[in-house]
Amino acid sequence: MRIFLALFILIGFQLQAQADITPFGKGDVNFSMASSDLVSVQQICPTIPGRINCQAFGSMAKVMVTMNGCLDKFGGHFSRFEVIDGRGYLFFAAVNIYNKESDNIRCLRAPTKLVSIMIPHEGPVELVPLDFKGTSDF
Repeated sequence: MRIFLALFILIGFQLQAQADITPFGKGDVNFSMASSDLVSVQQICPTIPGRINCQAFGSMAKVMVTMNGCLDKFGGHFSRFEVIDGRGYLFFAAVNIYNKESDNIRCLRAPTKLVSIMIPHEGPVELVPLDFKGTSDF
């Protein structure tokens, strides 16, 4: 029975991971780094005076990713979290899928994607960009 439960959980995680894949479309040329900003960090279970504290620990960090061009797409993100001297650091990079037609199109605002990341920390968090070189045109 445990084997079936483990297999069921594994398949569920695999299906979730496949749902976030962005396929390359017509005109998509390469990958680059998208800009990102930390929008908010909220405790999963905030302390409320006069109430029983819940047992959940951690926070939900929300990062707004802005694509580099009007027809560019969000290609995923990389992140890791560390606590250094009591302060949380969210190391983050987002992938921008560049579309060559973005050079010919003008838009009022580039596409954005809000990314939510669970972190095992309650307190101040700083967003630190990860280095991503991208790919070059061939």
